[in-house]
Order: sequence, then structure tokens, then C-alpha cells
Amino acid sequence: MLGEQLNSVESRNLLSAIDKMRELLHEEKVNLPEIVVVGDQSVGKSSVLEAISGIQLPRAQNICTRCPLELRMKTAQDKEYATIRSSVGSTEEKKINDLTKIADEVTRLTSEIAGTGFNVSPRPIYLTVYKRDILYDLTLIDLPGITRNAVPGQAEDIHQQILNLINEYIQPPTAIVLHVIPASVDFTTSESMKLAKVFDPSCQRQLIAASKIDKYDKGIAEKLQGRGSGSMDLQLGCVAVLNRNQDEIDQNISFSEMKQREKQFFITHKEAFQHLSDEFKGSEQLVRRLATIQQERIRSTFPHIIKQLKKQLAENKAQLKKIPPSVNTEAECWKNFQSMINAYRESIHDNVKGEYDQVASMEVAELPIINTDVDATSNDNIHSDVQDDECEEEESLAEENDEDHIAYHIYQLQRKFQKECRRSFTNFFSSKYHKIVLREIDRAAGISLPNFPSYQIIVGLFRKELQKLPDCCRELIQQMHQYMSQCLLRLFEQAFKNEYPRLKERLKEIIIKRLNEVQEVLLERVNEILDMEKRVFTLNHYYMDTVNKLKEMNKKKNDVHDETNALSASLSSKGASTAIAKNSADTVAYASMSNEAQAAQDIQIALHAYSK
Repeated sequence: MLGEQLNSVESRNLLSAIDKMRELLHEEKVNLPEIVVVGDQSVGKSSVLEAISGIQLPRAQNICTRCPLELRMKTAQDKEYATIRSSVGSTEEKKINDLTKIADEVTRLTSEIAGTGFNVSPRPIYLTVYKRDILYDLTLIDLPGITRNAVPGQAEDIHQQILNLINEYIQPPTAIVLHVIPASVDFTTSESMKLAKVFDPSCQRQLIAASKIDKYDKGIAEKLQGRGSGSMDLQLGCVAVLNRNQDEIDQNISFSEMKQREKQFFITHKEAFQHLSDEFKGSEQLVRRLATIQQERIRSTFPHIIKQLKKQLAENKAQLKKIPPSVNTEAECWKNFQSMINAYRESIHDNVKGEYDQVASMEVAELPIINTDVDATSNDNIHSDVQDDECEEEESLAEENDEDHIAYHIYQLQRKFQKECRRSFTNFFSSKYHKIVLREIDRAAGISLPNFPSYQIIVGLFRKELQKLPDCCRELIQQMHQYMSQCLLRLFEQAFKNEYPRLKERLKEIIIKRLNEVQEVLLERVNEILDMEKRVFTLNHYYMDTVNKLKEMNKKKNDVHDETNALSASLSSKGASTAIAKNSADTVAYASMSNEAQAAQDIQIALHAYSK
């Protein structure tokens, strides 16, 4: 009954469908039911697979299996043959009519995939065998044996590479792990068993093929049943298999003959196996158990697999809908390109002109007003506007939701730059600066008239102030570059979205390159302007207006000061002494002054007016 069910057309079709899906979805994250064969190197893994499949597999002294071998065994009705295919390079399937050539073909493809040395590769080989003596359709995935010491020509981390490959296959909950462990070895010490317990701690999807049963120890029957020392209590059980020894391989003993010898072995050694059920003995029982497990696992997981595939198909279809329509002609290509560029350009223009999709509602804080009008200057002193600049609070540039408002941001950056420039200049009317000007006038004695300061004094003093401007200018350019880069790239992402990724990446590179070029040009231009500013000259009539207003204001204050002093005392000398009345700790007001003091005042007024 079980045999008929396992050999039914439905069962075979299900297995074929799973095999095909596994091959097609090898790179996808779809967990399919599979039986993975693992074990240490030289534990008889190849012999067990040969006993199951009835075909000769490659043998070697060192590592033999160097890439996953997906072995598909199918019942043949007439002619026996095999097909083999690589997952890399030329994936054309090759038909093998002579089954004795299978080992050579596996070796050839292994060398193509993993190289001619001893390294391993995660890329699989697909081998399908059609034989009349195959009892049940079955698919096994043979993985490289675990080796601990690298041989010459092998990667130093070969052990870890193999462990990573094994973990990749045994981790999915749909994988069944077939451990090949010699019967005389403590099952609990097997490294493959330790690896599998990490992902299957309750041992519900593991079974053991006890190889080299002819070298069994006392108590082997209890050990195979999961009892006693060195055993493993696995839900899927354990089956003992008799391997071909080297003499039998050399004598080319057939696999059918080996099955008879295997049956005779368990009969002959009845003292060890007479109380052990037949389901624990022989390769035929192992095949039956594997086929049963495989069909049960396929039938239980197939509905979920179909559901998972439908979900991924829906996701992929949704992604496909996002792909823009194909462009077949150069005209269509140019049309689409111009359309996207125009949309991007319009987006930039709208933001520059202040035409936004949404007008953000913000709480506008009352800002202090900068008073630069000389007429409105306080009567306290002529430098009140400078003090106002020093006391003005710093403004934040922009709210987070206004990042694309280009005109607004540039305006704010310009205002900040203007304030920074003003703050960088010295308070020309401070007592300290007055002394500096007097010192420069004294140094220029003999060059010009006492009441007519040398032009070079003004030039020298202003150039010292000019040296403070490059940092402010470079900071403005850097902030402009940073903001425009972020803004233009953000608008670019909105305009192009995910369409044409290669074109999008290339255009982004061009935008960044152009912004960097503009930054360099601006730096050069600013340096040129600063060089020109070293020549102190202006045709701006506001300069003289400011100078005259400042002088008039200062004259009025001096008149008031003189009238006050006249009530208390008369002048001790006639225009020969200098009296400086301090209105504050930082500013001076001038009473009757010497020629040098008057010249210093004129220079201070000129520098203040020119720097405005």
C-alpha cells in the first residue's frame, strides 16, 4: 500500500515539481522541502549514496564532493540513462547513456565550478538518474564532507567555508537532515549533529544513516533505536547501512550483489541484530524511510509553498508595474528625457519664485529691527547702529518643512552674511580705536598737513578690516553650496523617482559636478572682488551723505558739551589742548580738539561710512 502511494503518478509529479522549483528558485528566498546529506569527511557518505542510488560516484583520498550535488533518482520504464547539468557557465543539460561515466561527468563539472584544486563552491550540480531498479523516486542533496585541516592548494578557512555551506542548507525548517555517521562512533560527537541541533534542537527533522555497520560495537541494536551510550533519540530514527569495502570496490561488486550481501550480513550477525526490527536495517529500508519522509514533507508544505510563491509573484508584479514603459525609438527616448528634465526645471523655478505646492503655517517670532538710518540714530552717540548690530540675536534659517523654499533660504543666508560682515568690522568710534588712529597719524607726521590726514592711513586701516571678510565670504559660499546641493538633489529625487535608474544616477553625478564647479568659480570671483576692494574708492553718494550727517551730529553734541563746560570753567588755552569726555567705557565724545584729534575723528567717520 505504501509502495503504491510512493510510486503513484501524483507523488512523482509533486517531487518533479519541487525539484524544478528548487532549481529555478535557487537564488530566491523560498524554503522548499529537501533532504540534505551531511557528515564528516571519509565517513562513508559516498558509499551510502551509492547504495541508495545504485550508481558509482566520484571517490578521492582527500575531499571528493566539493560542491552541492542534487541527486534525483527516478524509476525508468525502459532505457536507463542519466542527465547532468551545471548551475554556472553553460547550463545545457547533457545526457549520459553509459551510467558508468557518471562519476567522470560529476568530476568534470566539479572542476568547472570549484576549480581543479581542493576548494569548495556553493553552486550546485544537478544529476538525474533513470533506472529500472530504483524503488521510489527520491531526491537527495549531497554536501561536501566536513574537513578540519586544509591541505596544500586549499583555502585556510576551508573548514569554516564548509560549515557555512552546510548551515545554509540545513537552516530552513523544511529541510530534512540525513547524517552519515560510522556505526562505531559516538553519534553525539558528530559535528554535523551539533550544527543541526542549533536549528533543530528538538531533533524533529533529523535521521542517521549508520555507515560501516560491519565495524559495529556491542550494544549496536540499542544504539540504533536511540537508547544507550553514544546514541541519539531522533524522531525520524536511524538506519544501519553496509558499505562496500575497498576490496569489493576493486572487484567491481555490483550494487545488486551488495544488497544481497547486506541482507546476509544482518542474518549472519543475529546475536547483535536479531531483536532489531527490519526498519532499522539495510539500504532498502533507508530508501523507503527517506521516500516516505519526503512525500509527507512535500504534501504538508506544498500548500504553504504555493501561497508563498503567489505572494512573491504579487510583489514582483507590483514592482513591474512601477517600471516605466519601454522606450523603443530614439525619438521616444528623447521625448521622455525632455519631459523629465522639464518637470525638474519647473520644480526648481517654482521654488525659486516662491510658488510652492503648500504654504506652511508658521509662528513668526517678532524680530528686532536693524536701524541703519543715520537720521534715526540715537542722540547718545554716533555709533549706536554698530551697537545695535552687536546686540542683535541670531536668526534660525528655516523651518524643517520649508527646506525646498529656495528663495526664502537664499534670502536668509544673505541676511546672515550681511550681519556677519558688519560684526566683523571694528567699532570705529571706540576709545581704543581712536588711539590706534592717533598713533597712525603720528607715524605719518611730516608727510601731510596736521589737519589733513594722509590717504594711505585710511587705506592701511581699511585693508586691515578687509582681511576679516574672506572667512565670511567663504562661509556664505559653503552654506549656499551645501543647501543647494541638498535641495536640488531632493527635488531631483521627487521628479525622477525610481524611473530609469542608470540615467538617474548619471544625471545626479552631473548635477553634483556642476555644483562643485560653480562653487570653485564663485570662490575665484569673490577673491577677485576682495582684491578690487583693496582700492579704497567709491562713487556712491550715500558715502558723503553719511559722512556729513555724522559730522553734523557730532558737531551738535560738541556744542552742547561746550555750553555745559562754559558754565563751570573757561578754556585754559586756545585750541591747543585736547579734552576727551568719556560717555561710556567703550566710546568717546570729542570736546575742543587738536588738529590731530580732529583728523582722527574724520578718519573714524570716513571708515565707518565707507564700511557701511
